[in-house]
Amino acid sequence: MKKTNNKGFSLVELIIVIAIMAILIGVLAPQYIKYVERSRVSSDKDMIDSLTKAAQTAVTDDDYYDDINGGDNITISSSGVVVSGTGLTNAVTEFYGSVANNKFKSKAFKSVTITINITQDATTNTLKVQVNDGSGTYDPSNYK
Repeated sequence: MKKTNNKGFSLVELIIVIAIMAILIGVLAPQYIKYVERSRVSSDKDMIDSLTKAAQTAVTDDDYYDDINGGDNITISSSGVVVSGTGLTNAVTEFYGSVANNKFKSKAFKSVTITINITQDATTNTLKVQVNDGSGTYDPSNYK
């Protein structure tokens, strides 16, 4: 009896493995895409929250209060972050860091512009921070 020493996989075995991998990719890819989008939405919400906290800290910090005016604002969109006002710019840079490369990355915020406004309360003569999403007050639960 002649002994053959066949090593390796047959063509049928390779096709079966490729078919199983294709099925797994077809099932798992949509879930992965949803996970990535949820991560981007969460990242965008965190950026809004961090910039809002930086603005709130700035209006309560004596070092920045005198340099911040009512009307200064932070605008966040898919094209980038813009901070107006020297005092607010300095405060955001210190409390948040550089905003040079920050922008919205998720589909939920793609066409949204968030504005963090500094307003002056006429009755108490204090600065307040308001967050607006173009259709009213920003509510994070509206974006998923």
